[in-house]
Amino acid sequence: MRILFLDAEFVDNQEVIELSIWSQDAREVYHKFFKPAEIREWPLSEEIHHISPSDVKDCPSFSKCRKDIQAIFDEADYIVGFATGGDIAHLAKSGIRGLDKKHVIDIKHLFWLYVGIERDYDFYSIPGLGRVSEMLGIEFGEKGAHSASEDTLVTLKCFNALAAMIPGNPYSEPTEEAFVRAMKQFDEEYALAKDAYERKKAHGWIHIYKGEGGVYKIQFKRREPEDIPSLVGKVEVGDLSKAESHVLARYQKRMIQGNRSLFRLTKKELKELLVYSNEYGDEEEHSLNKKLVQLQKMFN
Repeated sequence: MRILFLDAEFVDNQEVIELSIWSQDAREVYHKFFKPAEIREWPLSEEIHHISPSDVKDCPSFSKCRKDIQAIFDEADYIVGFATGGDIAHLAKSGIRGLDKKHVIDIKHLFWLYVGIERDYDFYSIPGLGRVSEMLGIEFGEKGAHSASEDTLVTLKCFNALAAMIPGNPYSEPTEEAFVRAMKQFDEEYALAKDAYERKKAHGWIHIYKGEGGVYKIQFKRREPEDIPSLVGKVEVGDLSKAESHVLARYQKRMIQGNRSLFRLTKKELKELLVYSNEYGDEEEHSLNKKLVQLQKMFN
């Protein structure tokens, strides 16, 4: 079993300019700078990772090194990184094959599950590697953050610290079986916690307020409405985005032009809306409904 830790730096969030890969025993098994194939200047990216065009003018292109990089990843069982989805996606786009078949572990997910939830961190607002490592008592070396080598080493150290928090700590027994068992336990706990988080985030209320001439104001809020005279109904739903998508589609022709929250409803339609209900399905369905609502608002 081989576990690899990686970090990559990019120019304009497109081409790989630096890649570092470390093994679990804290050896850097690969490190190289690359000359971008298409982008010639990257002032904004340079401010972050401090790699200039002159620094890489004599470096090989990523494509020339791809065969060697591919061979390293072919031997990996686990790939670990920080917010590693972006790195994986860019490497795949750059021609590295088979990464979707690897067991990928994101340090952000470990941190959220074993530290962030207790500290009431929102899943989508986890701090960067620098802050996470600081909270875990791990320091960067002389190169500091946004050096691929330094970021990968710190990622490895963060992984070791967070993995020790898994019930059934993989380092309690220095065996492959113990590691696999612990990672499986993390995957299961993370899936349950993430599902509970998404369900809570998707939950909400339809607020229905009476206007004049059969016009009603309909709002979609995560909080329950306050009881005020104009409130004629409140509908609790499992998936607020799904509810908004359904209501916008169902009563599109009843919408008052120029105001997406005002609808002229009949008594039958109001009664129908007051008994509406739905349940949260899964994260993919919820995301699809959010996109549908955005499209509906664009064209209504």
